[in-house]
Amino acid sequence: MRSLLFVSILFVLIHIPSPAQARSMEEERAMCLTRNALARAQCKDPHEFSYVGSKGGDIYIYNGFYGAKYTDFFCKIDDGEITILSRKKRFRRSVNYYIDENECGIIEFFPASCTKRSVIKCCFPKSEKELEADKEAKFWERPIPELLKEDQEEALEELHNSTAKSSETKQGEQ
Repeated sequence: MRSLLFVSILFVLIHIPSPAQARSMEEERAMCLTRNALARAQCKDPHEFSYVGSKGGDIYIYNGFYGAKYTDFFCKIDDGEITILSRKKRFRRSVNYYIDENECGIIEFFPASCTKRSVIKCCFPKSEKELEADKEAKFWERPIPELLKEDQEEALEELHNSTAKSSETKQGEQ
């Protein structure tokens, strides 16, 4: 009886998707946007905030160090705006974002107290096929003289290696 119960529990645990597997690409982008907006509002790095969970699908909860202790932050994402609120309401910010033509979320938020001036960009992850296509497109965008020079350097390197190997073989035979 115990073994049947154990097998049943094991079966259920194996077939329940993990939180990372259950998320859609839109949720991943929303999490990226909310975490980065929170980090920028606090002038910290995104990795300093731990994901705790979500509530209602559009509110993401993060935990981070604020005001001499760890605090939960609630980040609500709406169309074009992320509202950040701490648990005791001592911190509240609104950060605007937009979705560009590549379906990437863009945050251009630069608080005066923060030295980071880069634009935040959160995109859908690319498939292997898309990565390969980008690599090929990048290759063909290079000027032809540069490609020819690269081919010439590879050929000279190969010739040098084969010449060095053949001279080593001749010296060993003597």
